Amino acid sequence: MDWKILVGVLVVILGFSVYRSCSNDHPADFDEAQAQQTAARREKFEADRKSRALQQREKKVAAARQDRGSRPPRQSARLENSEFVATFTTLGGALERFELKNPQYLEHERDWSTGLLNKKSPLRPINLVTTNPADDYWTAFPLRLHFYEGLDGLLPDGDFELVDATEKWILFRYDQPDQPVVIYKKYELVPDTHPFQFWLTIRIINRSSAPVSFRPGVIQTGFQPEEEAASGIFTPQPNLQTAGCRASDNLYLEPWEEIEEPFFSTGVSFAAVGNQYFLSAMLPGDSRPVSCRVTAETSRVLRADLQWGEIDLKPGEDVVLKVKNYMGPKKYNLLASVGGHLEQAVDYGMLEPICRFLLWMLFYLQGFVGNWGIAIILLTLIIKLALVPLTNKSFKSSNQMKALKPEMDELNIKYKNDPQEKQKAIMALYKQKGVNPLGGCLPMLLQMPIWFALFSMLRGSPELYRAPFFGWITDLSAADPYFVTPLVMGALMFVQQKMMPMGGDNMQAKMMLYIMPVMFTVMMIFLPSGLTLYILVNTVLSIAHQWILKKMDERPVAVPVRHHSGKR
Repeated sequence: MDWKILVGVLVVILGFSVYRSCSNDHPADFDEAQAQQTAARREKFEADRKSRALQQREKKVAAARQDRGSRPPRQSARLENSEFVATFTTLGGALERFELKNPQYLEHERDWSTGLLNKKSPLRPINLVTTNPADDYWTAFPLRLHFYEGLDGLLPDGDFELVDATEKWILFRYDQPDQPVVIYKKYELVPDTHPFQFWLTIRIINRSSAPVSFRPGVIQTGFQPEEEAASGIFTPQPNLQTAGCRASDNLYLEPWEEIEEPFFSTGVSFAAVGNQYFLSAMLPGDSRPVSCRVTAETSRVLRADLQWGEIDLKPGEDVVLKVKNYMGPKKYNLLASVGGHLEQAVDYGMLEPICRFLLWMLFYLQGFVGNWGIAIILLTLIIKLALVPLTNKSFKSSNQMKALKPEMDELNIKYKNDPQEKQKAIMALYKQKGVNPLGGCLPMLLQMPIWFALFSMLRGSPELYRAPFFGWITDLSAADPYFVTPLVMGALMFVQQKMMPMGGDNMQAKMMLYIMPVMFTVMMIFLPSGLTLYILVNTVLSIAHQWILKKMDERPVAVPVRHHSGKR
C-alpha cells in the first residue's frame, strides 16, 4: 500500500476519533448513562413514595374527622397591648382576629357572601386576619401548625384545649388519644418597645413507647377578592394581597395571580402575607434551619409557610420550635427594628435610596406641622426649589428652540425630499446658534427618578392610610370623593401647557395641550388624593416658575451707552 494512502487513512481515523471525543453530540459513556438512569429512577420512586404517603395521610385524616363526632364548644382568648388586640381560638390553636387599636387604622366589615368590604357598614378597627372566619378547615385561620410528613391522622383543624391565659400569654394543648404526641402552643407578648410583635412557641412531646418522625410548619394566610385585584391606568388603585419569603438575600413577594409556588430551602429570614399598607410576617425564632413555601389556593387564599426539616423524637423526648411574629403597618423603620431584613418587604425597587430620603423628609416636616397633607405640600415645594436650576435650563432651551422655528420650517421645505441633507442642515443650524436640541428634555429626564420615587413613596406609605388633610379630604390614601383636586389639577395643567414654549410641530403641540391634561385628570380621579395633592401643588409651582421666567425673559436689555471722545 502506498504510504501516502496509509497516512491519509490514519489522519481520517485520528480526526474522526478527535471529533467523537470533542463533539457535544457524542453518546455518553456507560457509567454516566447508568448514573442518569439511576437518578431518574430514584426521583420517580421518591415522587411515588410521597404521593402514596399523601394519599394515605388524607385517608387517615378523613377517617379521624369522621370518628371525631361532636366537637366541643369553641373557646377564645385575647392578648392586648397598646397597639393591638389579638384573639386566639381553640380551633387549631390559631389566630382568629388581629385588630389594630390606632384610630387611624379603620375599615369596613367584609361581607363574606361576596368576599368584599361592605362600604355601607360602619368603620371598625382593621383586622389583619383576612381569611373567612366561617371556614373551619384548610383556608381558615393563620398561625396553624401543620405536619407535611409523619403523624398521619393528626387533624389540621383539631380542637385544642385552652389550658391557661394571662395578660401576657396564652397556652393551648392538643391531646388526641390515638396520637403518639401531645402538642402545646403558647402565644406571648413582647415588651411595648416592640408593640406589633408576639411570640409563638410550639412544644411537641413524644409520649409513646416508639420513636416518631415528622416534618412540621406554621402557616400564615391572606385572602384576595377578585374584584379588588383589578388594576389599570384608569381604574381605582387595587387592594392587592401578596405572599412571599426572603431567603439568601433574595425577596419573593407576589400577588395571588402571579404566585408560582416557589420553595426556598436555605437562608430563610421571614415568610409573610400583606397588602399595600400592612404586613403579617413570621420569622424563625430558634437556630433550627427552616424552609419556606408560597402557594396560591383555588379559593383565592394566599399561603406563606415556614417549614422545619424532619424531626426525630425518641420516647419521652420533646422539641421546642419558636416563631417571632410581626403584624402591623409596613413602616420602614419599624420593620427594620424587627430584624430578619423585614424592611425589604417594603419594595421601593431601584429607587429605594431616593424613596427613603424623601420619606425621612416627609416625617421630619410632618413632625413640625402635624398634618400629612401640609407635609406633602412643603415637601413638593422643597423638591421644586432644589430642581430650579434644571428647570431654568429646560425653559431657556425651549425658548431657543422656539426662536429657531421659522428657520427650521425653511429647512423642512428646502430639503423635503432629502432627509439626510435636511438633518445635516439642522445640525449645522444648531451649531451655528449654539442650541442643544436635548437641552429642553434632558433636565426633565433628570428629574424623573425623583418624581417616580416620590410617587412610589406616597403610594405605599401607611402613614397616609385614612390620614385627613382638610375639608372633604378625610383619607389621603383614598381617591378624592368629589373629584375636586383632579379637576383643578387638569385645568391648571392646561394652563401650564399653554404657557410652555413650543418649538416643535404644531400638531404635536396641540396634542400635548389637550391630551396630557385630560389623561392626567382621568388617572388622578382614581389614585390616592395624597398623590393628586403632590401633582396639583407641583403644577401650581411650575406655573408660577414659568411665569417668573417669562417675565424675566421679556425684560428689555439695557444697552450700554458708549461715550466717544474724538477730536473735532
